[in-house]
Amino acid sequence: MATLANILVLDDEEDTEDLVRQYFRHQISKGLFEFSFAKCHEESLDLLKRQAFDIFVSDINVAGMDGISFIAQLRRKYPLMRSVVISAYGDINTLRAAMRGGAHDFVIKPIDFKDFSDTLNKTADVVKKLKQSEATTKKLSAISDELDVSAKLQRSMLPGNVVRKGGLEIWADTVPAAEVGGDFYDFFWLSDTKLGVVMADVSGKNVSAAMFALIGKTLIKSFSKSYPSPAECFKYVNKSLCAENVATMFITAMYGIFDLEKNELLYTNAGHLPVVSIRPNADPIFLECDPGMALGIWEETAFVDNAHSFSPGEMILLYTDGVTEAANKEGDEYDKERFLEVLKKNSTAIPKALTEALIASIREFTKGTPQSDDITTLCLKYRLRVAPNVS
Repeated sequence: MATLANILVLDDEEDTEDLVRQYFRHQISKGLFEFSFAKCHEESLDLLKRQAFDIFVSDINVAGMDGISFIAQLRRKYPLMRSVVISAYGDINTLRAAMRGGAHDFVIKPIDFKDFSDTLNKTADVVKKLKQSEATTKKLSAISDELDVSAKLQRSMLPGNVVRKGGLEIWADTVPAAEVGGDFYDFFWLSDTKLGVVMADVSGKNVSAAMFALIGKTLIKSFSKSYPSPAECFKYVNKSLCAENVATMFITAMYGIFDLEKNELLYTNAGHLPVVSIRPNADPIFLECDPGMALGIWEETAFVDNAHSFSPGEMILLYTDGVTEAANKEGDEYDKERFLEVLKKNSTAIPKALTEALIASIREFTKGTPQSDDITTLCLKYRLRVAPNVS
């Protein structure tokens, strides 16, 4: 029988190897699992150079290493290998960061070995499918057709660019990268006075990402009709995505409802970048909110509603990491200070003009460096409403 998975375990506790080998002794004897162990990341790197592994299991808090960045590094270097992180109970912020950094799944200490075994089996199955997919992909000579389909599907999801109604103005757009990304935005009327706005980014850059984005967009719009709370809406969107997420993808997203009668934005966050508030001739600020966890990772994730009151002339900007992570040829990223300075300089502009100024600034910064990710923005401006004529 072929080996199910070759597993590298990084943990500095003395009894970890004995406990693992004892619990998985039957799988090891049957040749289903093969384990290697390291006590520091230098040892694990040495092992990775000498042989291929399917699963990397790491205590995220191993002394002397930055576990989250290390996992992100391994994800880039070994794209078919999947990482499972081990963390102390209640350390949810570390787990969120690890999942965003590229971890596939997690186990909580003290380790429940039944849960650990299930996690390894599921992860091994994902790796198997990834390998099968890679083998199939290598046989395809028309990969450009897939990218073209993805790009068309991505464009078909977007509702348009502009909204103008009752003192409200929106301009939304996306600048696609050479590769097909998973960015999408949406806006839709929930009533005559309430407008829903969405900004989201799906993990991955292929047809699967485009399809997952379409599913996520459809679910958000559908559940928004039943739940007036953005947090409640995301609760049920997340449950639906987790239930059917065979591709183990996720979506970072921000969803807000702008109320034209209250001049208020009610919003929630699922692991996405914070909203920026831009007031005329003032310093832009990031709106406070719980960072949340991305949609599709953990079924029991809770989301929180936040409220922001608008003043006349104020704008908010929703965006994806294609803005903040745009890099120049030296590898430097478009920093927060540069980002906020452009917004301040254009604080009295219309949404389209502000967005165009931001894109121009990014292009000037990158100076011809190939764009690695979609740049997607949605700018909403609240203007004073003109009173109707009285005859």
